[in-house]
Amino acid sequence: MQNLMDPAVQACPYSLYQQLRSESPIYRMPETGFYLVTTFDLCHEIIRQPDLFISGVSPMALNSEGVPREVMEVYEQQGWVPAASCSTSDRPRHTKVRGLLSQLFTMAKVRSMAPYIEETANNLIEGFAASGECEFVKAFSHPLPMIVIAEQIGVNSRDLELFKRWSDAIVEPFGMMISKEREVECAKLVVEMQHFFKEQIDLRRREPRNDILSQLANAEYEGGEAIPMNELLTIVTIDLLASGNETTTAGISSGMLLLAEQPELLTAMQDDPDLIPTFVEEVLRLESPAQGMFREVTQDTTVGGVALRKGDVLSLRFGAANRDEKIFQYADRVDLQRKKAGNHLAFGVGRHHCVGAPLARQEMLISFQVIAQRLRNIRLKNPQAPLKYTPSFFGRNLESLEITFEASGSQQG
Repeated sequence: MQNLMDPAVQACPYSLYQQLRSESPIYRMPETGFYLVTTFDLCHEIIRQPDLFISGVSPMALNSEGVPREVMEVYEQQGWVPAASCSTSDRPRHTKVRGLLSQLFTMAKVRSMAPYIEETANNLIEGFAASGECEFVKAFSHPLPMIVIAEQIGVNSRDLELFKRWSDAIVEPFGMMISKEREVECAKLVVEMQHFFKEQIDLRRREPRNDILSQLANAEYEGGEAIPMNELLTIVTIDLLASGNETTTAGISSGMLLLAEQPELLTAMQDDPDLIPTFVEEVLRLESPAQGMFREVTQDTTVGGVALRKGDVLSLRFGAANRDEKIFQYADRVDLQRKKAGNHLAFGVGRHHCVGAPLARQEMLISFQVIAQRLRNIRLKNPQAPLKYTPSFFGRNLESLEITFEASGSQQG
């Protein structure tokens, strides 16, 4: 069996996923000791029992040594020890944090952001349209969600490169593919980020503005409970800044790759823009930005005929479940006519359904609407060149995407 901890396998894991779904849908990885769950029905069954299969699993703690002492010392001596993120916490903390985040991104709030997202998308395309080519990740799919979330949080989007370094430092350890030296380096960058946002929070407490930082700086958990600083910084840095851009960047990049490889998709969407929402859902299903999430078994049980013990760790592979042939007809291809295209697991379901899903969908939808208006004849610049994905057990992020195109229109007014 291929090893999913191998970056070459992670770059294209779908043949392995297919084999696992067929032969061993709950498979214990000999390299790690935890289980891969690869069918839609089994993932769905586990997600629907959040007390039997809890989310409070830190990927960094799953390494043989656990979280390196050197990493903890950086946080303890120089900054704040991060709390669990919303997606890796359980009740009662999960309830408190999710309740707070839900207030920040209501459906009405997300809808009100649409003009700004569209303006941002057009401005980014304006920056490279005349050249007929670009490296799309750097030119569009990375800056768009970062600019949008920075504007909402209330920090200057001119600091994009700095925010990117910080965001990568948060996400990379979760991918479980970096050295201990890089983990320490990432911790130092996160502490740098913590001090930046601590200053911003202190400033908002003195001089509130109309932004998320002001809302959070003066917020309390439900019931009037004060929010400790390490938890407040975790909400800003992990739940908002990192989570608010990394997976959306991955989704937009994956969608553009599909358009470059299958030009008939763009033509179809230009002929009928009503197909764009289905395309977005198909991108999320086919190339799930979050390939998997962990769960821990709280008591002995049996799932799919496999006996599990208390303390066993499962990796629910959304990237595999979303290509399950028993659930999705033509599972390995984009179907712009697919009925109920949003019935995938890219954002999870139930208690841990992604709070940011409406914003991510909005950003992807508007991105591809603007791309369909502004660009045509999109192609890979070097079709024979191998695609490079950031090594990660968690995410699916193209590192770069060189494309050529023809500009077909000016900014829509």
